[in-house]
Amino acid sequence: MHKIRQSFLALALVIPAGTAFADSGAGCGLGQQLFAGQTGLFAHVVAATTNGSTTNQWLGISFNSLGCDETNVVTNEYQRKVFMTANLDNLSQDIAQGQGEHLATLAALMGIPQNQQSAFFALTQSHASALVSTNNNADDMYVALTDTLRADSRFAGYAN
Repeated sequence: MHKIRQSFLALALVIPAGTAFADSGAGCGLGQQLFAGQTGLFAHVVAATTNGSTTNQWLGISFNSLGCDETNVVTNEYQRKVFMTANLDNLSQDIAQGQGEHLATLAALMGIPQNQQSAFFALTQSHASALVSTNNNADDMYVALTDTLRADSRFAGYAN
């Protein structure tokens, strides 16, 4: 039951953020073109909604237009950052405790298999002071997390 709730929570948080995210946040398409250069969650969500509602991404990807490049690697970095921003306080507590639903959801978003999650929890707990900074913002936490994962041979492959 816990695994089902965890998967549902991750899915529920990722789907509204848009249909096809790459490293540029909202992905490519008309929305990305209209909101190019703008930052923040609002700009990304509106750009992604525009991309999804106008169904132009498939044309952009097919014809390498609208900022799309068919050779780009699709990642879920944006979904991770959205999740971390929305759940920063709870995630910080889970990291400090070395367990919890928010940390488990983050592990799932990072692509960490179930059988390695307890080691991931222990790793984040042992690096809690670096992950949960005094600034306490999701961008700093994400950078610190990817640095921590890269430094550990068991998790280096999950730090895209």
